Amino acid sequence: MIQSTLPLLQPPRFCQYAAGPCDQHFETIDTSRGLFLYASRPPQIAATIAAAVSMLNERTEERWLTWKDMDVGGRLIFCEICKTIRGTNTVFADVTTLNFNLLFEIGFCIGLGVTVRPIRDTNYVLDKKVFDELGLLDTLGYDDFINSKALVNAVMKARDDVPMNTPTKTYRDTPLFVLRGPVETEGAVRLFSALKKSPLRFRAHDPIETPRLSLPLALKHVRGSFGVIGHLLSPNREGALAHNALCALICGMALADQKPVLMLQEEGAEQPIDYRDIVQTYTSPNQIPRLLEGTVNQIITYMQEATPAPGSSHGGLLERLDLGDAAAENEIGGLREYYVPTGQFTTAKRGHARLVIGRKGAGKSALFYAIRNAAKRGHESLVLDLKPEGHQFTRLREAVFEELTDGQQEYTIAAFWTYLLSAEIAHKILWNQGEQRFAERDPERFGRYEALKRAYQAHGLASGDDLPQRLLTQVDRLAARVGSAGPVSARTDLAELVYGGDIRTLNDAVAEYLGHDKEAVWLLIDNLDKSWATRGSTTEDMLIIRGLLDATVSLERQLGKRGVTFRPLVFIRPDIYRHLVGETPDRGKDSSISLDWDDPEIFREIIMRRITVSTGLKGDFLSVWQKLIVPTIGTEDSFNYMLDRTLMRPRDLLMFVQRAVEVAINRGHAVVTAEDLRQAESGYSEDLLLGLGYEVDDTRANLSDALYGFYGAPTSMDREEVIGRLEKAGISVDMVDETLSHLLWFGFIGVAIGDTADVQYAYGVRFNVRRLENALRTGTGRAVVHRAFRAALGIDDTVAGGE
Repeated sequence: MIQSTLPLLQPPRFCQYAAGPCDQHFETIDTSRGLFLYASRPPQIAATIAAAVSMLNERTEERWLTWKDMDVGGRLIFCEICKTIRGTNTVFADVTTLNFNLLFEIGFCIGLGVTVRPIRDTNYVLDKKVFDELGLLDTLGYDDFINSKALVNAVMKARDDVPMNTPTKTYRDTPLFVLRGPVETEGAVRLFSALKKSPLRFRAHDPIETPRLSLPLALKHVRGSFGVIGHLLSPNREGALAHNALCALICGMALADQKPVLMLQEEGAEQPIDYRDIVQTYTSPNQIPRLLEGTVNQIITYMQEATPAPGSSHGGLLERLDLGDAAAENEIGGLREYYVPTGQFTTAKRGHARLVIGRKGAGKSALFYAIRNAAKRGHESLVLDLKPEGHQFTRLREAVFEELTDGQQEYTIAAFWTYLLSAEIAHKILWNQGEQRFAERDPERFGRYEALKRAYQAHGLASGDDLPQRLLTQVDRLAARVGSAGPVSARTDLAELVYGGDIRTLNDAVAEYLGHDKEAVWLLIDNLDKSWATRGSTTEDMLIIRGLLDATVSLERQLGKRGVTFRPLVFIRPDIYRHLVGETPDRGKDSSISLDWDDPEIFREIIMRRITVSTGLKGDFLSVWQKLIVPTIGTEDSFNYMLDRTLMRPRDLLMFVQRAVEVAINRGHAVVTAEDLRQAESGYSEDLLLGLGYEVDDTRANLSDALYGFYGAPTSMDREEVIGRLEKAGISVDMVDETLSHLLWFGFIGVAIGDTADVQYAYGVRFNVRRLENALRTGTGRAVVHRAFRAALGIDDTVAGGE
């Protein structure tokens, strides 16, 4: 029986292949009870599936098809696949091995609303690690088999699942969804630079920030967007396999959902036949803006013609609940409605700190955008929000530092930052149309504006590029000057190398314009340490941050003389801050704000505000929470149960609650039940473990292997047992102590000190890991794996020691 006879059997009004309305006829669609999609290799698995389908056709009166039954004249044409999928009740897709065609088709089925049941030969583990990284299909579950008989039994027992349901939210403010790769290639830099210049704002999935994207959230992004772009990496790059697989699946969803789709391919690569016509290959990053033109125009046209998707006012409370994106970068607009103004926010807004310190997922980006929004007050303030990335300074270290003495390095980096910040302030003024119109209202002000423009252009800085490209250009220019200068002996020589001319004219023009027309200048800098290894940052890295802080002091004095308040905020991780303090002679001169979360009430308020904004529910937290989620799990408060399984970071809690809501919706529940919550914990724990693996691998390659050495571990262990597990996981003897220190720092392991004390984790002792190490070394404490990871590691979730 066909699942739906109306929307599925009507040609779509937009298809990327036709670049408009579908040009196919749907009158003769072949119908079936089940359609089996699988790769032709490995041949033994293909033969097993084919045999199972033959058995199903013999034993039942229903019709079962495989892709080989399609009449495609010896070639696999996606239009025929599309029609056959629309005529089936359930698609059984083999995911034993990684096949991009299959993933694209699975995504297409999900986008159409056709039920998908992944099947896999559990004895064949070739691509298991990549599927674990991908993670999306876990939501659907798997039907396992090892032979044709087992597959037939699994299919016959399979229930008729309801197609995946997901709340619909239309992202008109950010209509484009972009799949960012795990590597910031030159092509990626050029892609995002071109998108920033386009009239379309966008959201991006960043695998560095969120390693695994859940299937319901992916579908929500696709359905709420007006176009999708996947940036495919060269097959020769590390991480390309999992990322390109993700692009295939999500772009398949978008194609089915009738959205314009562009798949950009770095380098030449043989493309799967299903979507080869959607892929645009570039050999030079300079080709990317041209390749984007058609898609950008297509999306703009689509937005003008498309009927907005239903809002969140329909459906039950769970369907209406929108917790937003765990990544603040994708929730800039939403944060205006539900950001919780904490004490740290108030301190930062008053300008009482120069540094903001917080772990990944602790809310640094949310505070960044909240301060940016709060600081904008007409033309009296200028907000310079910069998000450079640490890797952009690699060339600076390699090409500049090696040629200079320690003292010269310190002067050079501070001067470089002073020059860069002055240039960026000028750029902000000159490239802002509102600022230009403001300047044109007054002849004297316009004279200062034109003087600033001349000074800026005199340094060859006029550019429409975005910050990463401007920064790389500045670094390359400095590197070229240093490389051709020979021995540098005087500070005047260094100044000439850094500035490439008279800097005073530019500085004076900036100060003159700001001094007459602005009361305050805000400088917000985030992402500087994004690619720096945890506890592996170098002295040169610290020099970059110290140089930045010295430059902000210099600018503060310079602007202060003109009556302009200068308020800088630099956002960094705790490990970077500790390293910085350790290498700074006059420690403590830079005031800081720490984003440490130890009050459950703040977490309740974070969740409560998002609930209220999306559902309209009001009242005390407990009464509202019970309308959405069962109040207890066992005898434990359900909210505390979830919070205890986070690393006390807002992002973790949002991920867990979102997982629970997704499970409940897919099961047709009006309220998240205790069983829904336990099921959600399994997927959430896997996501968090994978994410932590990426973080610890930044410290040293393959260090994440240490995490899996604790599979099936007891609830508490002494130090010797921990060391034994690390050694069995492949950690060398000389690296065991350092690895244990890392696992403590990340919160993967905590320490139960004494017989009845609560388990303490690094974030609860302000990352004073020595305290925890000492308790383990002296035998006064026992190691405990954090509750957040126990479900993924098969650890009994009961702990001696009061947790």
